Amino acid sequence: MKTITISVLMAVTALVAVSPAGAAFRPTDSEIDPAMLQVEEKKVLGNKIDGDLVFVDETGREFTWKEKADRAHVLVMSYYSCEGACPAFSADLADILGKTQALGRVVAGKDYDVITVSFDKNDTPMAAAHFKHMLDLPAELSDNWSFASLKDSMQIKKFASGLDFQYFWSFTDRMFYHPNVYYFISPEGRVVRVLHSSKVEPNDMQLALIDSFFNKLQPSQVITMAISFCYSYNYKDGKYGINYPLFFAMGSLFIGIGAFGVGAFIVRKRGKPKENRI
Repeated sequence: MKTITISVLMAVTALVAVSPAGAAFRPTDSEIDPAMLQVEEKKVLGNKIDGDLVFVDETGREFTWKEKADRAHVLVMSYYSCEGACPAFSADLADILGKTQALGRVVAGKDYDVITVSFDKNDTPMAAAHFKHMLDLPAELSDNWSFASLKDSMQIKKFASGLDFQYFWSFTDRMFYHPNVYYFISPEGRVVRVLHSSKVEPNDMQLALIDSFFNKLQPSQVITMAISFCYSYNYKDGKYGINYPLFFAMGSLFIGIGAFGVGAFIVRKRGKPKENRI
């Protein structure tokens, strides 16, 4: 009798496994469209971050975005329990910013700060502090790079939506899928540029930062301003390139000025009366 009972249980288990109801117990395959993880830059340019939003940094200190209105920011969206892409992404940013600073036009702590904001409602200041510690940032960046979370986790979706930042939790992989982008925020809190991490070079970073604080350039940064005019941003490629139309226009202008000067000289010389000879 015991043998029969065991056989019946095994048969029932097999039937449940192959039945539609049993299929509900198996994880289903899911695919995420890569296009959903792309940030549409033109959709977010000019969007302003709510200055009254309250954040909590890795030390437990609370602050609002409007308290940071004295300079531009590089904003990164991340989560602190990530053990793969997020730390690597942040390490790449640190490396690029180090090379950018070596160019000598923009300086962390003077012209801009960096802030990472978590979109994981479970992240804590302790988790943020551990994440920052693992990055082992150089002092000039560590002192000017905050790792924060929103105090009210109910505001995360709204904050991310304003940046066109979409993220998805994979139960199978036990991780978030999300874009890896750098947002450049003006001192007024507006998005002025979005660069995708895989395409960023130090010069792109420098020019995007200059775009961010352009309206607050100091007189001593006239050369920096002039350099920014020599490049233009290509939305299709997501990179900065030489502003050839500007050079063509300047060339035409100088040619025109030169031609005008030569013409004026010839006219003046022809109109000059000849001296009488004895």
